[in-house]
Amino acid sequence: MMDKLYLVARIADTRVALRSRSIHSVVTVGTPVEVPGAPSHVAGLFALRSRVFTLIDPHVVVGLSSVPVAPGQRVVVVDVAGHGYALLADEIEDVCFIDAPETRVTGKLLPGWARVADAMIEHQGHSLLVVDPSHFITLPALKAA
Repeated sequence: MMDKLYLVARIADTRVALRSRSIHSVVTVGTPVEVPGAPSHVAGLFALRSRVFTLIDPHVVVGLSSVPVAPGQRVVVVDVAGHGYALLADEIEDVCFIDAPETRVTGKLLPGWARVADAMIEHQGHSLLVVDPSHFITLPALKAA
């Protein structure tokens, strides 16, 4: 039954579903500390419960312009390969069971979304992208000119 539990959110201006097993928590974040020389999708670092998390801006990952972090903005905290990360979320909608099966993505997605989306799922008459938070963490290497 837990494999049907999802966090429904709006991330990078798109409604998505994240499998609950990949999520540690949802918290609010203060002003992150900037990381000089970090990749463009790293919005900074912040501390939570004596642990440091890397804050990821999904907008940049999917090919949009970066967004400033608003005080009190909610983030989705995940562990990837033993490291703590947090994804900026535009809005957290719900945590709910979705009984519909995940299906293959059939439409054409922008390259950034195609890289992070695993599947589609129907929920309350709408199609949601099922995304894997780990795909937001590392960007593909840029090709040399």
